[in-house]
Amino acid sequence: MKNQNLVIAGVIALIIVLIGGFFILSPGKKTEPDLVTKLPIEEQITEINPEDIGLTLTASADNRKVILEVNKTEGLSGLDYELSYISKGDIPRGVIGHVDIEQEGDPVAQSITLGTCSDVCHYDEDVSDIKIIVKVSKTDGSTAQVEKSL
Repeated sequence: MKNQNLVIAGVIALIIVLIGGFFILSPGKKTEPDLVTKLPIEEQITEINPEDIGLTLTASADNRKVILEVNKTEGLSGLDYELSYISKGDIPRGVIGHVDIEQEGDPVAQSITLGTCSDVCHYDEDVSDIKIIVKVSKTDGSTAQVEKSL
């Protein structure tokens, strides 16, 4: 009986040691990390009229290109444009590009091909619904946007 009591006491002591070791070795109270979502800073882009920068959009004589011209470049550092149009078969097409303003105050012009060119140009046919969106970067760091259709 004494041996049996000794075995029971040993088992109980072992259980207490195991449970104590579990609590000691396990990490303390787990807390959920603070979830802070950082949203990107939204850039304020003001809408301006094409006349504000002297924007003109004209088709070339052969209707294979569009000429983008900006005559009022004072205070401007660059232009990013996205030209979209519909070609034969109602296929939406587009062109994106950039124009640097090298000398503030000087007019700039960009010829935009309506099609693709590698070694040979393949021009789109029956082009319609030509629209351009120009993001205007100013020398003061602000931006503006202007739209024009042809």
